Amino acid sequence: MEQNLPFNVDSLLVFSKVVECRSLSKAAQLLGMPKSTVSRKLTKLEEDLGAKLLRKNTHQISVTDLGERVYSHSMKILAEANGIRALVEGGKQEPQGGLRVAIPTFIGIDYAARVGVTFLSNFPKSQLDIRLVDYLAHPIKDGYDVVFGIGPLRDSTLIARKLFTLDCFLCASTDFLAQLPEPLTTPSQLNHLPFIDCDFLGSPHKLQLARGRRRVEISPLVRARANNFQICKQYILEGLGVGIMPRQIICSGELQQGTILPVLPDWSPESVEVHMIYPFQLSFSNLISAFYKIAQQIITENSERP
Repeated sequence: MEQNLPFNVDSLLVFSKVVECRSLSKAAQLLGMPKSTVSRKLTKLEEDLGAKLLRKNTHQISVTDLGERVYSHSMKILAEANGIRALVEGGKQEPQGGLRVAIPTFIGIDYAARVGVTFLSNFPKSQLDIRLVDYLAHPIKDGYDVVFGIGPLRDSTLIARKLFTLDCFLCASTDFLAQLPEPLTTPSQLNHLPFIDCDFLGSPHKLQLARGRRRVEISPLVRARANNFQICKQYILEGLGVGIMPRQIICSGELQQGTILPVLPDWSPESVEVHMIYPFQLSFSNLISAFYKIAQQIITENSERP
């Protein structure tokens, strides 16, 4: 078995930053090294691999097809390397210090509170400041160490680690369903019923549902809107309309009790990926790694508890 890698892992970091920035100068600035060093490491990486990864001219940098594939793999390698370093650092020193965190309101007070209590209980030398926000916060511009966000990451100065996927489903209260003139069997029926909008994807006027490969689009009549799952759950429990809830949090107890029932269970709304986002320079913070593990732990416990 070959023991020596044909390239330096540090060169992958340089290559990845150049791909994200499409600029040697910007990548060099982010990495805190001279532009000449960035260029030299890129040349060495291509020589070691025996393949062209980038096309450079005086105006721009483009990535070859092979370079795109190498970039995809390099991100996984770097994530593992970061994890190893955080693990080693975490073993040397107890996480300590202050952490300022922004969590979207729609995720909910209960989840944020359980994460905060567990984190502070496990790490007595830490301080935590959690803010529930109703906008997409930026760690650097808004003064946070960590933010929870959804959607693709467009800032190459940040790191995004996936926390969990909210698998959402259509639901309504038993009382609401009982008073309907006919059972709900097709998505088109939802166009004529009051809808509870949780507003976590920007309040689209149209809602896409999927069943296997088939997609349909509906335009429900929004009766109520809130940027918090607990508020929307209460609306649904009171029989005010059909809504969308995540399976892992908020209403697992109501599902078991039968006070909230799935609607059109074969049809699924778009799932929501939630990431923990923080500045690149905090990549090796064992305090952030500890918070990440707690945030994952609580979502798992929420999924399993009755």
